[in-house]
Amino acid sequence: MADNSPDGSQAIALSPCNTDKNLRVTLQVGERRFTTLRDTLTSESVYFAARLSGRWNDTDEDGSYFIDADPELFEHILRYLRSGNFPVFFDAGTQTFDHAKYLSLLGEARYFGIPKLEEWIEKERYLNVVQIKKSIIDINSQGSAYIDKTVRANTRVDFLTTWCTKQVYVCPRKILSHHGDQTRCGRACEKERARAGGGVTFEQQPVLRTVITETEMSFNLAACMGDEYCE
Repeated sequence: MADNSPDGSQAIALSPCNTDKNLRVTLQVGERRFTTLRDTLTSESVYFAARLSGRWNDTDEDGSYFIDADPELFEHILRYLRSGNFPVFFDAGTQTFDHAKYLSLLGEARYFGIPKLEEWIEKERYLNVVQIKKSIIDINSQGSAYIDKTVRANTRVDFLTTWCTKQVYVCPRKILSHHGDQTRCGRACEKERARAGGGVTFEQQPVLRTVITETEMSFNLAACMGDEYCE
């Protein structure tokens, strides 16, 4: 994280005899400053392993190292180097990954020489972090449906209602209890149908259709913590 409140101590330039892994290093990345340990930076980054090897003395007057990079992206680089956990750029509202941000971070991973992070993004292993399960219920009824269900906090329920039509049987004697069910009609109904010409009559009836979609999201923590890095 950015060092917005320095305690007055300064990072010192590294020399061949001053490469203590616990040495604090201050980085000026764009307009932001970051303070971390030398060992954190050099553990996986080829770039920092070379720059902090003590072979060069390219610090600024205050002892910090200037890096011409995007500080917002570098924040994710540093967070990865500190924890070893891969970044997850996922929007639960739209249920999509921020592929553009991953593409930008891939460029930074290549620049700073972090092969493990680079390969994780290139092979889109972040897609294994979030699992989405959808359940769809289609209610098409003349009556109403009452749903009383408790869902977990990681489940989103969406309702979509539309009007449609369906063909409904019409009794030739106009008996309401026979409406929609031809098997209820007896001989009297058949005689009336024959008298009217013998055809079975249907009518278009509007029906309210409700589609309920349940979306359950679960996170595979092992995938972003590197435990499933190797296939």
